[in-house]
Amino acid sequence: MVQLYSMLWVAAAFFGVIGVIRGLRRELISLAGIILALFALFQFDSILRGVFLASVPRDQAFFVQMALFGTVVYFAYQTRIFGGPRDDDDRGGPRNNRVQDAILGGLLGAINGYLIWGAVWYFLDINDYPFAGLITAPSPSSISAQNLNAIPLVLLGGAAGGSPEVLTIVVIVLFMLVLFMI
Repeated sequence: MVQLYSMLWVAAAFFGVIGVIRGLRRELISLAGIILALFALFQFDSILRGVFLASVPRDQAFFVQMALFGTVVYFAYQTRIFGGPRDDDDRGGPRNNRVQDAILGGLLGAINGYLIWGAVWYFLDINDYPFAGLITAPSPSSISAQNLNAIPLVLLGGAAGGSPEVLTIVVIVLFMLVLFMI
């Protein structure tokens, strides 16, 4: 059986390769969309699961959360850069830093993969791993259980001893970065 922690790093590597292909600017826009989706689902979790999905079985609640998150992630990856591709940098010269763009895109792509699979893992965890035959909760001595505090919404949401305002600050900073990059 594959550890959920291992799948987290496989997803990060896979999305890192995608990030190398897509480049920095597109991955930054995707990162902003993913963070915004995480922020919305985390902030409105008590309303979503406590009111709308209160009488729904846990597996269906997981599917609803994943459908909402997956829709936002899909559209975040489908967005085009406003104004078309830029062949010049901000100083008006030719853009000669394609390798740097690919490397930074790969780094942001890996972060996106970490955030996406981390969100899937978080939704599995808060819904008590509803697919007993397919995906089970990690055993307490496993590396997945030991690193459960390393998934994005736990880190950014303040459950690992941090502040819950970190996610809000990340959203604001990414919003400003996207505004200045476009």
